[in-house]
Amino acid sequence: MAVAVVFTFAVAQELAPVAGAAPHDVLARQLPRLLVVRLNGGGDRGIRYFPFVGPVDGQRNFLRLCEPFEPAQLAVLHKQGPTLLLVDGVFRPGLLHWRVCDGESLRVLREEDAPFDPRRPLDVLARLEFEITGQLGWLGRPQPLPRLQAEALGWYLVAKDCLLRREVNLPDAGPDPLRPLRRCLELAPDDDDARTLAIDYAVHVLRAGEPQAGEGRAGIAALLAPLADAPHLRLEQLERLAALLHAAGDDGAAATAAARAALLAPGRADLVERAAAQLFRLGRYAEVRAIVEGARQSGVASVPALAQLAAVCDRTGDHALRAQLTEELLGMPDLPVPVARLLVSFLLEDERPAEARAVAERALAKDPAQAMLQFELGRANLLLDDEARAREALQQALQRGLPPAIAPQALRYLRLASVPGLWAGTQRVERALAAGDLGAALRGLRALVRAAGPVAEAWHLAGVVRHKLGQDRAAERALRRALRRDDELADAHNRLGILLVSRGRVAEGHRHLERAHALAPHETSPLLHLAQSCALLGRHDEAARHVDAAERLGADPQLVTAVRREVLAKPA
Repeated sequence: MAVAVVFTFAVAQELAPVAGAAPHDVLARQLPRLLVVRLNGGGDRGIRYFPFVGPVDGQRNFLRLCEPFEPAQLAVLHKQGPTLLLVDGVFRPGLLHWRVCDGESLRVLREEDAPFDPRRPLDVLARLEFEITGQLGWLGRPQPLPRLQAEALGWYLVAKDCLLRREVNLPDAGPDPLRPLRRCLELAPDDDDARTLAIDYAVHVLRAGEPQAGEGRAGIAALLAPLADAPHLRLEQLERLAALLHAAGDDGAAATAAARAALLAPGRADLVERAAAQLFRLGRYAEVRAIVEGARQSGVASVPALAQLAAVCDRTGDHALRAQLTEELLGMPDLPVPVARLLVSFLLEDERPAEARAVAERALAKDPAQAMLQFELGRANLLLDDEARAREALQQALQRGLPPAIAPQALRYLRLASVPGLWAGTQRVERALAAGDLGAALRGLRALVRAAGPVAEAWHLAGVVRHKLGQDRAAERALRRALRRDDELADAHNRLGILLVSRGRVAEGHRHLERAHALAPHETSPLLHLAQSCALLGRHDEAARHVDAAERLGADPQLVTAVRREVLAKPA
């Protein structure tokens, strides 16, 4: 049952527009709506608003009344069941004529004229509220009026009318429905009611899916983005603003709003984690650090937030704090799987494979489907010389589906783990190569062949060592033997391609580099060497594309610059 129904006011025909004020048609709808909000006291006390909607020029739209309906007609229209009061009115020159009728007998209980200026439309609300609450026998303080005045208030009411159109599924009144909101925010950028209305309107637009003319995600983003930096926003507003900006496609402004919300409520783990993740994706590491450190110092930082801070330290080279956070996380039971994966990667980088294995196994006991954790477990087992368990974990990782950039590496590790002695021997040779000790590398290679046999990986390493020793013919023979044993060994194709190009056999080397790229499309080395071979073959556009692709995949910037300079320097 409705306690009272407030109808759209009528508008006398002789009324002319007033400069700087909302149109009378808008006032006829929005003043009754504001009155209903005030009477409901911010909740629901049974006061309802009734707009007049019907066909206009063959299209559903708001109806304009020149004179009020008779009370009996109002009673038929509202369909709210038994109602205590019916309220309506009509704008005439310089005044609002209003009345309150008994909802059952339809007798007029109160009726009078109130002075009305469209430039100060809210002045009449307090009187109407006082009269209606008196009829209902209600006590209590009236609701505060919006602080907006003059032209800003006019645009605010027009914008509210645009929102009402959306709420009752009517077409927009003009080609640019966001203009009233933009003007209102320009005239009153710090007004809380204007900001809230902009946020409410954005919700309706983004929920609709198919935007109407003049709107869309870009328009909403442009409308809301300045609010992300606006002062004095409440926490609830910042949360909604962050979500809406993200939905509208402005990730930068969304992250700014989310960060402000997190700083206002450091104890809200969901806010801190969400803001930290958004900022991290945008590379805004100092802000992540400020948010999580604030929560950490207050003793309320969640485990995912601490992990995000550790990731920031890793990106920014703060090894001391990363080590401290690693120890904090290591001492925490029941880590979320993403946090466990990050912690395992740090422990492996710090050469702590036993602890990495323990963390990975605990996480996988809860969720064995995590392919990347299976991969990291395989790595940890290899570093602990536990080849059998390494094979099992790597096979699980590949079966469960690794990212394309990781799968070739997992296959290589699996090959190394599948031959007894191959992994350990390979590591000795690669450590010697990294140290520049070619003699030790050659001795390690001989020991590797004795232990593991002439497998493809061993021949590949032999090619690398011989190439570094300047023994190009021996290097080429070793690499071809590697490929005879395993034609899908991308590293061997890449090394042989490099060798052949350096010896002037560019076309043949190019074919091997293409094969290496096809086998390992996410590796940057084949791409950069392909660029060099293409330049030598006169295929400069293709060379430039390979350099760009390597750069997108994260190749060393200095190396990219050097290869690009070399490619561009080749004569066309």
